[in-house]
Amino acid sequence: MRKLEYIDELMKSLAGKPSVHAPKYRVADYNCLNITLKTYYARKRKLYADAYPDFYDADLRQLFSAPSGIKASTYLRRSRRRLLNSVCQWTNEKKFRVNKLLSRLIERCDELKLHVLNDDPQQDFRVTAFITTLVMNYLFTGKFKRTK
Repeated sequence: MRKLEYIDELMKSLAGKPSVHAPKYRVADYNCLNITLKTYYARKRKLYADAYPDFYDADLRQLFSAPSGIKASTYLRRSRRRLLNSVCQWTNEKKFRVNKLLSRLIERCDELKLHVLNDDPQQDFRVTAFITTLVMNYLFTGKFKRTK
């Protein structure tokens, strides 16, 4: 209690006095801001969209739209080497980066509980085209984002 009383007394003695340590820089005047925080963060989210987990959701739901069948993540794990080799061959991208992308897609498919039909012969083609598109976007923009 004595400590609190001492601090209270100290603060009363300092009240109204100028700061002993004044900063060497001038605090910026923010009246010149012409966008709201909502707009600022919306732009920031769009710029870094592929870092958000839901970035791939719409495409993954379209790719793996079967109501039942094997889990999409299981399909991707089984096809991983084949998809990886195919995408890397045609995009000339490093396997490490494509493998990291595949890992993110597998994780997201698990979270979304997506499924794929066992006997769909076109599935490899669609998935390879999707991943190739993401990689090519990455090569041209530095991000896996789609250009809209």
